[in-house]
Amino acid sequence: MARPNDDTIQRVSLVDNVTERLRSALLTGDIQPGERIRVTALEKRFGVSHIPIREALRRLETEGLVVTLPQRAAVAAGVALDDLTGIYDLRRIIEAHVARRAVDQMTDEQVELVEAALAELEQAAPRPDSPLFWEKHRDFHWAVLEPGANAWVRRMVDQLWLAAERYVRLFVSETLDRAMQEHRELAAACRARLPDRVEEVLLRHLDNSERAIREGLQRSTDDGGAAA
Repeated sequence: MARPNDDTIQRVSLVDNVTERLRSALLTGDIQPGERIRVTALEKRFGVSHIPIREALRRLETEGLVVTLPQRAAVAAGVALDDLTGIYDLRRIIEAHVARRAVDQMTDEQVELVEAALAELEQAAPRPDSPLFWEKHRDFHWAVLEPGANAWVRRMVDQLWLAAERYVRLFVSETLDRAMQEHRELAAACRARLPDRVEEVLLRHLDNSERAIREGLQRSTDDGGAAA
């Protein structure tokens, strides 16, 4: 006999699934910045009712990936240089400080976790367009920050990483080799317990990422691509 809360469990799982699929479409550009998100089309595409889709859109709005307009219309959040500047300014402020603190108190076991995360990222690097690469990329950066972080930091950086990842995946295609070298330098600085070095490499990594995105965004704008 089914338990009374079985339907609730299934509905939550369905909303999670729809949210993940929509998030992926927004991050990869399958749904372009500024594009109208049509609930009726998604009902047919996902084979679900409008209820989990509306809930997923509300979640994605809190992540900054969706904007709700009057009459409940939803569009993919636009991209703009001001928005990019805000994202990377906050990342520099938060991540550099947390990384310094993390290295100051990193245990041998936590250094091993950083190195293991780097090894998994290296394995995923040949497919930078795959969900696995981005999962391992987040895992590596979190392994560096976690010893100096708390639940509030995790919530903040998760949202910033989602916003930044969208820009990177839309506008950067040729800087992976440099980024991977910076990841190796970060791991080496953690191993050597050098907070100044970790901060230096992390800030350079963020600066280079932002610069590459700006160049890609400018090319997209010059070519008549999506921007807002």
